[in-house]
Amino acid sequence: MIKVYGMGLSFPTNRVRMCLNAIGLNHEFIIINPLVGETQTDVYLKINPSGKIPAIDDDGFYLFESNAIMKYLCRKHESDFYPKDIIKQAHVDKWLDFINAHLNNSLIKVFFNKIVAGLINAEADKKSMEEGYVFLKRFMTIIEKQLGTTPYLVDDNMTIADIALLATVDPFEVIDIDISDYPNVAKWASKLTDLPFYTKMHGSYKETFDSVITG
Repeated sequence: MIKVYGMGLSFPTNRVRMCLNAIGLNHEFIIINPLVGETQTDVYLKINPSGKIPAIDDDGFYLFESNAIMKYLCRKHESDFYPKDIIKQAHVDKWLDFINAHLNNSLIKVFFNKIVAGLINAEADKKSMEEGYVFLKRFMTIIEKQLGTTPYLVDDNMTIADIALLATVDPFEVIDIDISDYPNVAKWASKLTDLPFYTKMHGSYKETFDSVITG
């Protein structure tokens, strides 16, 4: 059985968990918390030398980086969530890169300074957090426009690009971003969060967040 190392607050970890659920693969979720140094042990560093999450162990094959993991799982199990058609695949790759470079990196700035800094007694960088909010607003308008023209990021079918996006907008509520400001995204997200690949992971990100923060 595939082992997934990560935690429920990790957006990249949740990409992998949703992908596994969407494909229909049973897996063991091993909670490992980087905030208390659990990713820096010798054992874990053999799995992921960067000391970050997520990572998977597929019967002795170790892989890290969430997008690489999702592509691997789809290819191995011949899932159309990563299309074989070269043009559609290029569009999926485009959105995966866009989400990572522009949305996820901006989200990390906000999430770290608004949430994580307080948990690890670090000083928040307000300027970095404000920049994160500005960039999220800027690049979410592009996502909003795209989802006004197609039901999913790539035409009419869900792909791992949608999974990556869903994991990224999932924490918006806890960082005080109102997803209803992006009605096309809100409609798309509402549709996906009702599906088993999401509900099998959690009821909502805020539910997971509250359970972790309150212990």
